[in-house]
Amino acid sequence: MIYITKMHNTRIGYNKRLHEVEVYFNTLKLLDAGNCSIKCVDILGNESFAEINSELSTILKANGFLLLYNLMESTIRMSLDAVINSMHDSNVTFRSLSDKLRKLWIRQEGKNANEDKIMSIANSVLDDHLLRFKKEFINISGNIDAQEIRNILKKLGGAEISNGRYLKTIKDKRNHLAHGEFSFSEIGRDFTVNELIVYKDSTKDYLVKVLDEIQSYLDNKEYLHP
Repeated sequence: MIYITKMHNTRIGYNKRLHEVEVYFNTLKLLDAGNCSIKCVDILGNESFAEINSELSTILKANGFLLLYNLMESTIRMSLDAVINSMHDSNVTFRSLSDKLRKLWIRQEGKNANEDKIMSIANSVLDDHLLRFKKEFINISGNIDAQEIRNILKKLGGAEISNGRYLKTIKDKRNHLAHGEFSFSEIGRDFTVNELIVYKDSTKDYLVKVLDEIQSYLDNKEYLHP
């Protein structure tokens, strides 16, 4: 079935990014093992070394928040793409959509609508036109944490997923870095590698639950009117 393929691709994308995170965090673990350095060998066989000092260590730890947030937001983006593609493959009309999705489509189409646009919306409803959803039908940029994920699932009509308290810290630290409010050293010095691994494992567990819920949502075509 097509919707399974769409979600299968989402899981492939998730696993690819998760692998990047695991590779990075496995390297971070070495920072707690003792004095670390980088060894480089050029094409002539000459060796050079650079010590990973405390400053570089804190920068590397802070960078972990960027990777974790990338995993969070990309997972939600890919999941929403799977929902959109599944609805389009089902040839949805306004009449066939659930009340939740009707509201989302109206909000999407009615944004800054003039009279002509309102007439077009009305005709789409009355004439049972096939509806199209845009990628940004739910805005998520820079705001993903557990509460926002619950809000998104509520808008879609999916089930709520509890816990995920570490995701807010990840979002906040990522935004502090992205907006230049704090330096990487300032962020990284407040966390040990072991603490970051707890954040990573908690995030992974939560996102797997999200993927399972979206899978169930698509399997049961919960975007359709009962």
